[in-house]
Amino acid sequence: MMPRIALRRRSGGTSVLALSAPFFSAQRSRLIRLSIISVVAGFAEAGVLVLIARIAFALTSDKQQVSISLGPLGTESFDIEFLLALAIALVVVRILLQAASVVLGTRATAAVGEITRRNLLTAYLATSWPLQAAQRDGRLQELLTTYVSAVSNSFGAVSQGIINGFNLTALLVTALWVSPLASLGAALAALAIGLLLRPLRAAVRRRSSRAASAGLDLATGVTELSANLQEVRIFGVKQAVGERLDVLNRNSARQTLLTGYIASSVGVIYQGLALLLIVGALGISYAVGLTGLASLGTIVLIALRSLSYAQAVQGSIQVLYQSAPYVEALEQEEAAYLGAAVQHGGRTLERIGSLAFDRVDFEYELGHPVLRDMSFAAHPGEIIGIVGPSGSGKSTLVQLLLRLREPSAGKFLVDGVDAREFALDDWYRNVSFVPQEPRLFAGTIAENIRFFRDGIDAAAVERAARLANLHDDIVSQPQGYDTPVGERGGQLSGGQRQRLCIARALVGEPSLIVLDEPTSSLDVRSEALIRETVGNLGGKTTVFIVAHRLSTLAVCDRIMAVLDGVLEGFDDPATLEATNPFYRETLKLSGLR
Repeated sequence: MMPRIALRRRSGGTSVLALSAPFFSAQRSRLIRLSIISVVAGFAEAGVLVLIARIAFALTSDKQQVSISLGPLGTESFDIEFLLALAIALVVVRILLQAASVVLGTRATAAVGEITRRNLLTAYLATSWPLQAAQRDGRLQELLTTYVSAVSNSFGAVSQGIINGFNLTALLVTALWVSPLASLGAALAALAIGLLLRPLRAAVRRRSSRAASAGLDLATGVTELSANLQEVRIFGVKQAVGERLDVLNRNSARQTLLTGYIASSVGVIYQGLALLLIVGALGISYAVGLTGLASLGTIVLIALRSLSYAQAVQGSIQVLYQSAPYVEALEQEEAAYLGAAVQHGGRTLERIGSLAFDRVDFEYELGHPVLRDMSFAAHPGEIIGIVGPSGSGKSTLVQLLLRLREPSAGKFLVDGVDAREFALDDWYRNVSFVPQEPRLFAGTIAENIRFFRDGIDAAAVERAARLANLHDDIVSQPQGYDTPVGERGGQLSGGQRQRLCIARALVGEPSLIVLDEPTSSLDVRSEALIRETVGNLGGKTTVFIVAHRLSTLAVCDRIMAVLDGVLEGFDDPATLEATNPFYRETLKLSGLR
């Protein structure tokens, strides 16, 4: 199992260390190896630069040997041929080390993206339904793509910063060996440059945060367009929708442009100041009397190469600051998901028997109840219909029955025990749901019935399809149960898609099924087939069925009428018709009376 990357906000959150710290624990081993390789590669390059300067000076002086200081070991003379061979060997070593660092850095960066994406998905799937339901359309997709890519880029910047930083350090150490005073002055000047650029980095971070928010708004708008494309065409609002998306697009582009301007200016300013730093280093060398051509040439070569590495380090820092809003947003999202994670433990539940609401209240907002003082009992194997006008609380009642939400007050009892005491995993093995809008994925009919559940064999799939009155339709297909349903089930009719969802609900042999408007958009034949399927469940499975079409409720043992969040009536169809004005009027309006 791959480690979790904890994207935690730390004090001093604008520092490079705080931004890069979360990645070190997850990829510590690779980063340590990368650091060691970079140090060795840096000294190999520094050695090559020193040899180039010394050999060039020897050639201009017609010398056959070169004197090189070895520090405490003294000064030794070497043949030019030997030094050339040594330089070539150092170049080869550096190439091999660079190749190794590329492999390590690339693997680590890919691993960070994979782990971050997995962590976010795991946290999202484990969080509560209320939080999932409150998510804006397209938000999760944007987080898993653009935002995770920003995290990967951040780690890539960290790994590249390590490589370039250690190469730069090796060069500076070598320069210190050649001319301590000049190197110290250059180091102090580089520190001053870093401090001068700090306000610009902060501005980049602020702008990047606005660009991230604007990008998220644009992604949400595009997702909403995709979900409502048919309505957009039919209502003739393409221009209005296009103008709305154009505003979001322009805002996103504007914020990205401003971020790019500031980020680019940091690089330009840094390059100019760094060139001045090289000139200053030469001035210091002149001031302290460093006039030897070989030493001066070495300092110039190292300074120029150091400028390249320093620019690369600056670029890595810049990427970290630009990615910071994305990293922090992911940290906040993951923390919110984990904070609302659902606890799955509890008592074992073999099978659901009787169900009861005991004075249940529910409110989405404090002081605004959606369901009030609701009490009823349902017997095992009973088929119960739920009717009521739009906004009466039927959908909320369904979510409570499914334990997607918990009562604000009162109790939901299962066999006399508070439902919250039972393990959720056991609960969902006993519960199933058929939504109003059938949702299929691009797979075969059998795969859609099985719906990612292990242990469901072909015989169970066929049995469920027969119960849902779908088997004959399936075997008439060229590939039978292996027939692809197409994108969103486009290869099947509306009635077939709905019956497939019923087969999906039945395949696990649940003891409780909730159907939410299963026939609202079906033809008479499809409705009759579904009604027959529901009727055959009576006595074996407890069924709750929400329906505006009262003909769908003909198979119900009892019907409950819900108005304004209150249970106004709950009885067999004949008695409810005689005692409940709303139900009686609804029957008349439906043409059934």
